[in-house]
Amino acid sequence: MNAPLRYSLRGRLMAMLIGVMGVLWLGAAVSAFLHALEETDELFDAQMVQASELLLGLVVGADAEKIVMPTAEQAHPYRMPVFYQALTMRDGRWEVLAHVPEEQGGLPPGGRLGDGFLRLTIDAVPWRIFVRTERGGDGRLYRVIVGQRYAIRDDLGHEFAEHLLIPLGVGFPLMALAIWWGIGRAMRPVQQAARTVARMPVDQLRPIHLTEPCPVEIAPLIEAIDSLTVRVGQAIEGERRFTADAAHEMRTPLAGLRVQAQVAMRVDDPTERARALQNVHDGVVRMTHLVEQMLALARLDPSAALVIGERPVDLGDVAAAACADLTPRALRRGQEIQLEASRGVLVWLDETWARALVGNLVDNGLRYGREGGRVEVEVISSGGHVDLHVLDDGPGVPEGDRDRLAERFYRGQETDQEGCGLGLSIVSRIVAAARARIDFIEGLPRPDGGHGLGVRVRFAAGRPV
Repeated sequence: MNAPLRYSLRGRLMAMLIGVMGVLWLGAAVSAFLHALEETDELFDAQMVQASELLLGLVVGADAEKIVMPTAEQAHPYRMPVFYQALTMRDGRWEVLAHVPEEQGGLPPGGRLGDGFLRLTIDAVPWRIFVRTERGGDGRLYRVIVGQRYAIRDDLGHEFAEHLLIPLGVGFPLMALAIWWGIGRAMRPVQQAARTVARMPVDQLRPIHLTEPCPVEIAPLIEAIDSLTVRVGQAIEGERRFTADAAHEMRTPLAGLRVQAQVAMRVDDPTERARALQNVHDGVVRMTHLVEQMLALARLDPSAALVIGERPVDLGDVAAAACADLTPRALRRGQEIQLEASRGVLVWLDETWARALVGNLVDNGLRYGREGGRVEVEVISSGGHVDLHVLDDGPGVPEGDRDRLAERFYRGQETDQEGCGLGLSIVSRIVAAARARIDFIEGLPRPDGGHGLGVRVRFAAGRPV
């Protein structure tokens, strides 16, 4: 049988969370990068508009002779290069009033441009151009052309966006580390429960006690393990008691067999030898019965779920078959088995265990009933349930001792009849597994005025839940 595939829950959670976070982080980073470039473009455009307003404020209405002069370029680390021309219309021609020196011939002639933002390529260099024209108070037209190279704008925009991505780049591994720590912290109760179960001795099973609060997601698992440990502990304790009781019960008949065998080997008298061999035979029969009952009880424990069966059986037919099997034993003691059962009385019980149930009850009645007496078996269906009655006219059991009749190897009051004390224990196990009920009641009346023992097993009419 192949072992089930195993995987790390912590590793899977880490991969899923970090993978999802990585995709979201990448999307957020790309979005932030593009948004930063867009905002940078708008910022540069606003700068160009402000520069045009400033230039118009300087040249409109001013003395043209004093303004027509090149402005000195200032080199500054925080300077955003803006190239411009200031022009005025004179005698139908545009004349330059001011300009950046190195761009005197770089910017296009102002007369051929319309107002607004333009994208132009000048000498294979892409430019962002803003043109603004206004009429001054003196009636003359003034035009300002402001330009920036796209290469400069893109370099500064990318630098700004890259600086924006630095916190995101540093934050991703920190978030991954936080997820790793958080998952490890959340998995500590599971690991603690695993260590507790691994260190738990087999003979000292107990519920799991966690020192930390238990997450609700694993609480059902912890409760199921606790329930399992209780059941397994009870089963182990029951088997321990069963083994001890069985060893005690088998010790005496085995010692008797050994003694009778030794007698048969040592005596010379054929009559004595035959008696000893007969005793050995009777002892072997008793041991066989004891072993069969013990095997049936051991088989019943793990197979209790199979007792109900897949389909109902006719309890009357089962009782008739069990009584027929035990009739020879009854005849040897002069006993009588009376059966009263209607046909078609169905109960949800596996046929094998149904025969074991009825057979053990009838056998118990024959063993402990008086010689020449009778055992009555009744199958009654009424009131939504089915009753099985097995009554004998034996010595009976005091009412205070009846609760112990289902215990293993308990045989009630002192009796000289053969038995191992497992029959009623097997019956009680079958009854419990079949979701039925067993009661010990008064049996048949005896000639001395007393009553024997009666057993009533009540089954539900439908399939047990």
